[in-house]
Amino acid sequence: MKRYLAVTVFAIVSGCTWQPGFFFPVVNDERLQPFLDQETAVILRVSENSGKTPNYSVQLASFPRKDVLGLSLGKQRILISYELTRRAYQDQAYRWLLRQTIAHEVAHDVLGHAEMKSQATLNIAGPSRGVVAEDLGLRGVPIRNFSRLNELAADAKGMEYWQKLGWDCRIWVRILENFVEQNYQGDEYHPTDQRLSQAKSMCSATES
Repeated sequence: MKRYLAVTVFAIVSGCTWQPGFFFPVVNDERLQPFLDQETAVILRVSENSGKTPNYSVQLASFPRKDVLGLSLGKQRILISYELTRRAYQDQAYRWLLRQTIAHEVAHDVLGHAEMKSQATLNIAGPSRGVVAEDLGLRGVPIRNFSRLNELAADAKGMEYWQKLGWDCRIWVRILENFVEQNYQGDEYHPTDQRLSQAKSMCSATES
């Protein structure tokens, strides 16, 4: 746990809708893909979509923007950062961050966020903008960020999965605290302070 907190430099940015027919920078890795599938299956087993596990396509992707850790495309399609998965495979210190990311993306899918139509546009100028198409290795693609409420809901649902698995919610909280310590504020849709506040509240409730 302490080692994890010392080495992590990632921040979690995830959740966009997209238009079919575009190709993401997917990576084929015969060593890492089974590892990712195994980690995902553990979380899916306690999710509302446990019966749909065989339908899930969870692939590795090399996103140009390195703080993009995951992407839920809807209809049981998820992309997870290749770099994060590589580090988690080699170093137990990163494994909890991978598990947080997977739980968050599975939650987006379970909650049907990609099928919702009322999403804020992706291409927002300024330092607090969300993810844009170029961050995902795409150009000129009409994709949208999930709303802030969607992102917080995915965190909450992801923490529920952790609780079902008996995983310590304080690890989830500490991941976000580590983002704050590294001065990572997130963006308009992934505000670290609000995510941390919600996680602390949920964790305290489960411990009381």
